Amino acid sequence: MLFYWIIKTRIGNIALIWYKQGLKSKIIKIMLSVSSAQSMKKNYQGIQPGKNKMIARIELDIKRYIAGEKIHFSLKNLEFSGLKSLAKRVLLVTSRIPRGKVETYGSIARKLKIPKGARAVGQALARNPFPIIIPCHRVIRSDGTIGGFGGGTELKRKLLSMEGVEI
Repeated sequence: MLFYWIIKTRIGNIALIWYKQGLKSKIIKIMLSVSSAQSMKKNYQGIQPGKNKMIARIELDIKRYIAGEKIHFSLKNLEFSGLKSLAKRVLLVTSRIPRGKVETYGSIARKLKIPKGARAVGQALARNPFPIIIPCHRVIRSDGTIGGFGGGTELKRKLLSMEGVEI
């Protein structure tokens, strides 16, 4: 069964798309700047609103993060199985960028031993299904400019500013 939960925050609504199969629950997507449940219902056939203990804990962590607390997000509740190997590797490296720090697309490519792989890293991050938890907003261009972001560059700038990073 597929569910969604919308978290109302000062930076906009954030939707968690998740499934429950037996005792197992996993998040398959996080959507930023969600205007209503209609967009989820249009994109995911049969999706229903729903919340369990895992979703409640993640909701609290996201709210605490947005309030300025240093939160270490666990990756154990994220569903990585549908991702290509490179995308998963990029997301795992990105997940280790600490709050208040930034990396460049090129520096992540070098960590993955992919010379000239900055563009591939950027493409993987553009499809990041787990923004906020996997902090792709902490990745910028090598020239120090902000680069793209699924929630829009203004939201990326706002998230970085909340963390004490000015671009």
